[in-house]
Amino acid sequence: MPRIVITDMETGVLQDMDTSWSRLLRGRDGAMLALISSGIGLHAFNQFAIVAALPPAAREIGGTDYFSWAYTLYFLGSIAGGTGAAAFRDRIGVKASLMISALLFAVGGLFALAAPAFSWIMAGRLLQGVADGLVVAICYSLIPANFPSALIAKVFAVEAIVWAVAAIAGPLAGGLLTEAYSWRAAFLAVAPFVLLLPVLTLVARPRVTEAAPMPLSFATIGLCLAASFVLSLSSVATDGAMQAVAIAAGAGLFLPALKLDGKIGARLFPAGAFRLGSVLGNGFWVLFLMSTSHSVGSVYMAVMIDAVFGFRPAVVGYLVVSMALTWSVVAVAASRIVALGARHAWMRGGALFQLLGFLALATSFAYGSLGLLLFGQIAIGTGFGLAWASINQAAMEAAETAERDLASALLPTISTAGYAIGAGLAGMIATATGLVSRLDGGEAGGPAIWLYGTAAAGALLTFLFGFGVRLKGN
Repeated sequence: MPRIVITDMETGVLQDMDTSWSRLLRGRDGAMLALISSGIGLHAFNQFAIVAALPPAAREIGGTDYFSWAYTLYFLGSIAGGTGAAAFRDRIGVKASLMISALLFAVGGLFALAAPAFSWIMAGRLLQGVADGLVVAICYSLIPANFPSALIAKVFAVEAIVWAVAAIAGPLAGGLLTEAYSWRAAFLAVAPFVLLLPVLTLVARPRVTEAAPMPLSFATIGLCLAASFVLSLSSVATDGAMQAVAIAAGAGLFLPALKLDGKIGARLFPAGAFRLGSVLGNGFWVLFLMSTSHSVGSVYMAVMIDAVFGFRPAVVGYLVVSMALTWSVVAVAASRIVALGARHAWMRGGALFQLLGFLALATSFAYGSLGLLLFGQIAIGTGFGLAWASINQAAMEAAETAERDLASALLPTISTAGYAIGAGLAGMIATATGLVSRLDGGEAGGPAIWLYGTAAAGALLTFLFGFGVRLKGN
């Protein structure tokens, strides 16, 4: 049975700790893991299950012209929920906040289920985005308070498995429900998670750290939402110049949010957030850049695989999710590494695997190589599997004790912001390179080089920032 010896930070007494999988999967630890997994599963399954439902919904109830807003409003709601989650949890408690979030998610689903017009789906997606942001952020905030440091890598390994299962089962469930009944039924695919979350909240008895309650930072959250809204306009703009302006303006508006945080109202970000030279700041940047880079490369991947290789949809889907499957397998293997030096080496090497993967994908689409496509997806998944858990853990533990819950709650929101900016960059590159028309003409090399070259540049920056991220010794 794997065990490690740690030093209690308060008493200085050496303790022998069980770090086996059996400990994580039984008793109170098992109940907490189930609670966190249900929250992450709700988030992941919801993203994948409705992919098949939205296009026929837009055609049937007249939402083709507003289709992208179903995703844009969900993203804005997620940012709002994620940034306000720590204060919301501290004001009403963990159990009440998770139950209210599950209820809000259910109401959003009912809006979509009964929608007489596409505006109802847009409203439902906004509500679900707020609920989703709250649930994921609260679940992340519970990790450092309920699991010892030595088990956190295994917790993230389990969440990687949850993502992989959702990536496979989500589109399948949503597609089958849409085909067998209607697009409305696909919004019921997440019902088991919505029902399971409140039950597990009562069973798990989650703890929180002894940090002081976080006040709600209306000013900074407002600035973040304004920045997110401007950024989201890049997804609905059709002109390349307007897309570039929206991305630059949206990203630029995050700067005053950071500079004015705590000067006009309560603080939202923990000390050291995004500050170069601090472990927390570098950790935030690495998570943001990893998400941005992957988003740039993934938005048009299915379209490019279809155009270049001509595979049927099921094969395209499995090629896309091969990254998530690899992430899960590697994360489980990496969770067994306990030596601090080895964990640092593999954590920093994750960005190099991503870099190699993006370069392989660019070459694959340029020359039509299926082998390089698979290699690229596996390399990117390996990079995430090696680095993601350690970077999140390092950022959690680098925050001051009084702000650890806040820092943990913001981690998924930082990642969400990265994916949003990456999607905007991908759209801008696609417009500038004429991706769709060039794919129709059988020429994918130029757009692929720009898309995956940009992603590779982001991976290189991730590698450099990674040297400022350090785990605490046991």
